[in-house]
Amino acid sequence: MAGIRQRIGATTALAALTAGMLLGAGTDAGPGPSTALAAAGSPVSVVVDLHRRGRTIPTDFLGLSMEVKNLPQLAQFATRGDLVSLMRSLGEGVLRLGGVSADKFAAWTGTGAKLPHWAKTAVSVQGLRGIADLARRTGWHVLLTVNLGHLDPAGAAQEAQAARAALGDRLTAIEIGNEPDAYVAKGLRSRPWSFATYKPQMLAYRTRIQQANAGLALAGPDISTAVPRLPWIRAEAAAERPVLLTAHYYPLSRCGGYAPVLSDLVGSGGVRPMEDHYLGDLAKIARAARIPLRVDETNDVSCGGQTGVSNTFAASLWALDYVMRGMQAGMSGVNFHDLIDNPRSYGPLAANSRASLAAGRLTAQPEWYALLIARRLLGDRLLGTRLSPSRPDLTARAFLSTHGHLQIVLVNFASPGTTPLRVRLQVPPEFASGTILRLTGPSPSATRGVELGGHAVGVDGAWEPRLPLPHVTGSPGAQALTLAPDSAALVSLSSGGPGSGSSTDVAGASLTASARPLVYWIERLTSSVRRQVGLTTAEVTGRRTRGTGRRTRVIARRSPSRVRPG
Repeated sequence: MAGIRQRIGATTALAALTAGMLLGAGTDAGPGPSTALAAAGSPVSVVVDLHRRGRTIPTDFLGLSMEVKNLPQLAQFATRGDLVSLMRSLGEGVLRLGGVSADKFAAWTGTGAKLPHWAKTAVSVQGLRGIADLARRTGWHVLLTVNLGHLDPAGAAQEAQAARAALGDRLTAIEIGNEPDAYVAKGLRSRPWSFATYKPQMLAYRTRIQQANAGLALAGPDISTAVPRLPWIRAEAAAERPVLLTAHYYPLSRCGGYAPVLSDLVGSGGVRPMEDHYLGDLAKIARAARIPLRVDETNDVSCGGQTGVSNTFAASLWALDYVMRGMQAGMSGVNFHDLIDNPRSYGPLAANSRASLAAGRLTAQPEWYALLIARRLLGDRLLGTRLSPSRPDLTARAFLSTHGHLQIVLVNFASPGTTPLRVRLQVPPEFASGTILRLTGPSPSATRGVELGGHAVGVDGAWEPRLPLPHVTGSPGAQALTLAPDSAALVSLSSGGPGSGSSTDVAGASLTASARPLVYWIERLTSSVRRQVGLTTAEVTGRRTRGTGRRTRVIARRSPSRVRPG
C-alpha cells in the first residue's frame, strides 16, 4: 500500500501543480494570440436548427479504394506494417479493390494456375485469405472487383466463390468490371459499345457467379465520371437490381492534357458547385431505384492525380468539404482511391519508398487528416445549417451525435493572407460550452506539416490531439471562434461539459461557471495520470471478484478526445 499511496500523492500533486496552467486553457484564441483582435468586420453566423433533422450517417460511410494490382501486397499488410492500425482509426470502413488494373492486368489463378500473357498480377486463394485476415483485424468489409475486361465468367465465379469462403460476412459484394462504360477508351472493347452490348456479358457473369454462390451480393455498374454515363446506373438498377449501386467521381482531371491548379480545387469558383450537382443527380437515381449508392472510387484529379495539387494541404480541405457534401447528398459511402506506391499522387496513404512499401510502412498524406475528422461524425444525424450572411469561401455542416453532442464542421477556403473569419455559432442555449479541433497546414501548397489538434499522425499511424483542446467563447447559445484562412475546424458542443451547469464539486454543490472548466480538466488530468502510473480502483479498494480470489482490474475508459488506432 505504501507504493500506492506514493502514486496517489503524485497524482494529486501533479493535478494541483497544473491547476494554475489550466485556468488559462479554457478559451480559444484561434490560430495565434492576436487572431481574435485581428479579425475585423461583422462575424459570420452559423445558424443550427435542431428541428430540421436529416439522415443518420452510416457507420461504414468512409472507405478506401485500392488497385487490384496491390492485392498481394495488401494481403501481407494484415501482419506487416501499419495499415491495420491506420484503418482501425477510421472505425468501420469498406475496402474496395478495383481500379483499372482489375480489368487490364489482374487475373484469377486459383491455387496456382499460370498467369495469362496479358496479366501482371495474380489473384489467388492465398491472396484472398490475406485480405480476409486484414478485414478481420481491422473490422472492415470488402468490395471486390472481378475482371470483365478479359471475358472469363467461369474464372470470375471461382474467384467469387473463393472470396466468399475466405471473407464470409466481411464480403460486402462483388463488382463485375471496373468502369465498363469506358472500355473502348481503355482498349478493352471495340465500337459499337454501349449498355446494350455490355448487358449480356454482365448477365453471363451474374448467372455463373450466382450458380456457384447462391445469394451472393452483387454491386455495379461502377461507372466512370461523366454525366452522360448516368443512364448506365439507371439501366443497371433496372436490369440487375444490385444490392448496391456504385459509381466513380473525380471533379477534376488531367486526362485531356490540362494540368489542374490549386485554385481549381479550393477556389471560390472551383469544384464545389459541380460536386453538389453530380452527387445530387446520383442521389436522385438511388432514391428512385430504392437502392443505396456508394461512390466507391473517388478523389480530386483523375488519371493519377496532379502533383502539387493532389498531395497538398489544399487537398485535405477539399476532402473534408467533399465528404460533408457526400453525406448531405445521401450517398451510402465514399471510397477515396489510393495509389499507395505513388506519394506524389492523390490518396490518403502512401509509401515513401520501395522499401517502405515492401515493409508495409504507409505514411498519412494530407487527405488522411480530413478522414480522421469525418470519422468522428459516423453515426451522427445531419441537422439544418445555414450561414448568415452566406459566403462562398466558408462551408458549415452540423451533426447531432447519439450522445446528444452537437458537432459543427467548418472549412474556410479563403486565400492566405486574408483576414481570419469571426464565426458565431447560433445554437440552442443548452449547448453552453465546447471544444475546437483544428485542421491546419503551413500553406495550401504544403505537402508536409499538416496537423490535427496540434499533432501530426505518427510514423506508426497513431494520432491524438494536444490536450487540453481550446474552448469556444461566448454565452449559452451564442458561441464564437475565429477561423484562419485555409483551415478547418470541428467544434464539439455539449450540454453536459464544462460550463454547462452539470458539474459539481466533491460535496455535490454546484460550481460556478468559472470553476467548472478547471474541475473538468483536473478530472481528466487525474484520470490520465492514473492510467500512466497504473493506479486503479481495484488497487485502492483491494476489491476481489467473487469466488475467484483474483483482483478486479478496472480499465479507465479513453477520453472521447483521445483517438489512437487499434
